[in-house]
Amino acid sequence: MSAAIQSRDDLSFTMRDAEGRLINWPRNNPGVAADWQKGVDFFEGEVRDLAAHDETEAFCAIQFALVGMGGRYTCLEIGFIDRVARAAVIGLRVIRGGATRFEPTDSEEI
Repeated sequence: MSAAIQSRDDLSFTMRDAEGRLINWPRNNPGVAADWQKGVDFFEGEVRDLAAHDETEAFCAIQFALVGMGGRYTCLEIGFIDRVARAAVIGLRVIRGGATRFEPTDSEEI
């Protein structure tokens, strides 16, 4: 899949509106339980593959998806999201280098 994902336009969860603007996260998502794995796959498949090709595009994909999820655009949220997106891209880089994935302990799970 990595050869097919070269930009945010190639992600299955983005689309262009009638004016050509990129919609960075699905709107009006009903939020069914089966979407958990779909969300995991968006990140661990598509965003991971995008980061292997272009880390800046992956950063933007994470950043704008998170903003789109919450619908809040204040400096507080955007500053926090900026650092989460940066950490995610660094984490993807480290995983590509052979690091093991983080698995929370029972006490850390939701």
